[in-house]
Amino acid sequence: MHTPKFVLIAAIIIATFPANGATQNKCDNPIYNKAHPAECAKSSKTWIGTALVLGGAATAAGVAMAAGMSGGGGGGGGGDAMPTMNTYNYVGGDVTEAKLSAVMATDAYIKNQSQYDTIRLAYSLARGYTGKNSNIAVLDSASWHGKAVAAIAAGPIAPDAVVTHYQIADRGNKFITYGEIGDVIATAAATSDIINASWNTEMRANAVHSREQVAHLTDVNFIDNMAAAARRGTIFVWAAGNEGAAQPGALSALPRVVPEMRGHFINVVAWDDARGALAEYSNACGATMEYCITAPGSGIDAGGRVVSGTSFAAPVVSAAVAVLREAFPYMTPEQITDLLFTTARDLGAPGVDAVYGHGMLDLERASRPVGTQLVPLAAGGAAPLRAAHVPAAIGRKLQHSDIKLAFVDDYGRTFEAYLRDQIKIKNHGRGFEALRGPRKLSANAGPVEFGFRRSEFLSAAGLLGTDENNTITFVAINGEFDAGRHTKIFLRPEIGAAHPRGRTDSMVTKFSGIYTAGISTGLRRGNWAASVAIPDMILAGDMHMRMPRSRTADGTLMFNDYKTSLSGGGAIEYSLSYRDVTAAFVDNTAGTDEFYIMAKRKIAF
Repeated sequence: MHTPKFVLIAAIIIATFPANGATQNKCDNPIYNKAHPAECAKSSKTWIGTALVLGGAATAAGVAMAAGMSGGGGGGGGGDAMPTMNTYNYVGGDVTEAKLSAVMATDAYIKNQSQYDTIRLAYSLARGYTGKNSNIAVLDSASWHGKAVAAIAAGPIAPDAVVTHYQIADRGNKFITYGEIGDVIATAAATSDIINASWNTEMRANAVHSREQVAHLTDVNFIDNMAAAARRGTIFVWAAGNEGAAQPGALSALPRVVPEMRGHFINVVAWDDARGALAEYSNACGATMEYCITAPGSGIDAGGRVVSGTSFAAPVVSAAVAVLREAFPYMTPEQITDLLFTTARDLGAPGVDAVYGHGMLDLERASRPVGTQLVPLAAGGAAPLRAAHVPAAIGRKLQHSDIKLAFVDDYGRTFEAYLRDQIKIKNHGRGFEALRGPRKLSANAGPVEFGFRRSEFLSAAGLLGTDENNTITFVAINGEFDAGRHTKIFLRPEIGAAHPRGRTDSMVTKFSGIYTAGISTGLRRGNWAASVAIPDMILAGDMHMRMPRSRTADGTLMFNDYKTSLSGGGAIEYSLSYRDVTAAFVDNTAGTDEFYIMAKRKIAF
């Protein structure tokens, strides 16, 4: 009679660590300091001030502002976070210093460098946005005032925008009637996306309480055509006025009483770089603060004449709207205005306030992603844009590719990123795999072994996610040869086939048949054993991906199909064993190498 034995197998990895851990370079932005207006180079300019005021009786008066010297840069606003993963996550991360410097070295930029630095214009220009395919209508006088406003709208902010000057006042600043201005608005709105109005009334915005009141102040035809233009998608940009008051002119209050104007109207107050504050002449946002923004308005060179006033801050914003319309043609007017407000740099009291509204216009922030970054999936839904943890078999090919993908922000705007920047190689973890022992179901016919085994060699997470475990159908030959003096040589070649699948939240659509091979060989002598193995080589097989690439002008997402060959050698594992202890070094083809020491022991009782 045999006495039964109870066997406990105790195993532990004594140590495991990467042999050549990859260092992560800190993303460094050489132009970060230039992104802050207080640190930009400043230039001095003399200036004169003027504004147009349209009264209830449709008469005009020029309001002269104090003259002086201006210099100094833009004002407050918080700094931006430095990079985390994607280059768009920090100021100018996608713009080379050479390209930025080239933009800032042009004569057109240098003329108004302080003001352009304040709104961080160089970044939108360096990103290639020039206002193309936008039409700006300037409703103004035939005098130098109207010409200066039109010159700013057509200047370097949006040089490819089409600017049309509609004269609603003569050279002496005598205005046509509000009813006639309404007809001009109807004509302009038929071909224009943006209407700039650098004039206002003497009545204050907080005194406006109803649509009927404004219609009585102006004209029903004026209000009706404004509302109709907004319904067709026109965005109005309005100067707040130059009385140095706490409230802008009454026309700036139109969205408060004309619902059609909401999301289609931006009120603009003027910033003075020299003061580092709201210009002394500028009306504050007051009752319009929810749709009010600040822009440079003092000491601007407008076609050879240096001017100041909210009249000249308004076309700066009009040109900025043209930039966003070109860059993201599928955005609605409501999205564009909200984007400008959301990305404005905070000034004055925290948050939206009655002086600066949403704060300083910022074309750097407005032309990069806002909020959550998601990658649309062809099957529907979206996945977060974050590093995909993939094995070397996948990552080594993609890290050297020029494949680009598109991702969207909170406004549904698409931006490009290199797929290689979203790849992080993960180690297979040979030590833990050896600790677990073989996970297989097999049968033997002499030296031939065939069956199924589980492997994680193609498991990935994130945008390239695959099944966690892959089943490999394999055939192997287990050979052992006597080499004399108690020494044996062993050899185990294996071939197999796997059929991994992409996850539903992945850009991987399918794999063609993956054919694998592996070989291990070594020798045993007494209590010692040494071996070298190349497991899970890929003889042939492709990974298919369907990735978002862009949006069409109407907002339709476009996808491209890609196929990547995964064929290539696997990791090489060298091991040395003495009785129950094994030390191994894994030379990975990508990622980090691995070294581990493992002890196993059977305890019988």
